[in-house]
Amino acid sequence: MGKGFKHSSTSENSCSGPRTSRVLYVRTDLLNRLQQPKYKAYSLKRMIQDFQSQTVNFKYTQGISDILLSGASRLLVVSNIDLKTNTPITKPSEFLKSSFRGFVLNINNDYRYMKTGYYVSLHAEILGNDVEPTTENAVDAYRPPIFLTRASKNGAPTMPFIVTDSVKQIIAEFAFPVVVFAVNPFSFNGFQTAKNRTALYRAVKSLSMNYRYAVCVQPLRGEIVSCKSFFGESPSEDGGIKEIAKKVYQTFRLPVCKLYIQRFDGKVYLCGLQPLKIDEITPLDVRLISKIVSRISGKGWFD
Repeated sequence: MGKGFKHSSTSENSCSGPRTSRVLYVRTDLLNRLQQPKYKAYSLKRMIQDFQSQTVNFKYTQGISDILLSGASRLLVVSNIDLKTNTPITKPSEFLKSSFRGFVLNINNDYRYMKTGYYVSLHAEILGNDVEPTTENAVDAYRPPIFLTRASKNGAPTMPFIVTDSVKQIIAEFAFPVVVFAVNPFSFNGFQTAKNRTALYRAVKSLSMNYRYAVCVQPLRGEIVSCKSFFGESPSEDGGIKEIAKKVYQTFRLPVCKLYIQRFDGKVYLCGLQPLKIDEITPLDVRLISKIVSRISGKGWFD
């Protein structure tokens, strides 16, 4: 077995085989490498520690409205999306110059590290505010191993995956085809599929930035589809996808995102998460987000 980390989900989440307990294989050499600055950037060490302790807390409250009804905080909605609601909306550029104190609802199409959505949450935290999403959740959501680990712990079905920089390790663990996700914080290419050894070498080299970082690899047993998620509500008609979107929101509290789902043998499995591009957000999406924001704030909305 090469340098890597392997996670196999519970039997309810796996595609075949008898009931098994979640298994974690961590080699000492990987743990040593996680001490290096380039690995600390995406918190893989914390992920391993979470697995070892098995004590990650996923307490889910009834929502932002509970905070407001308690009178504990004022609400400020910060959004780069042109919402159709009577709730006052502040643009990110204005909020980043403000000293607002209260609860911040950060609605953005992209919360990745060093993007504007991330800095909105960071600014809110620096001011001492509660904010949705938090910077920790924003960073974790875009790191596939941490994302899948936390979502699985909250009940979302996932495929087995490994984290490694070794193509030989991948070939030893999974039969082709496979899907490869970038783990490093500087790659925004999403994922690539590989049906043979040549394609796998090409995908790993690209997504690992020439083998400087590990990648997250899963078996590809069916088709991968994408779905939008707005506050955990998905326009998909698939009940399994809707449930996954709800679980992901309960775990990470990202108001806007795109989920990658693998369909296999009549079931659905969570594979990854990416930001939505602005031009992917349709007028119907804006209408849905606006309704949810209005419901949270107690204000009306308009077409």
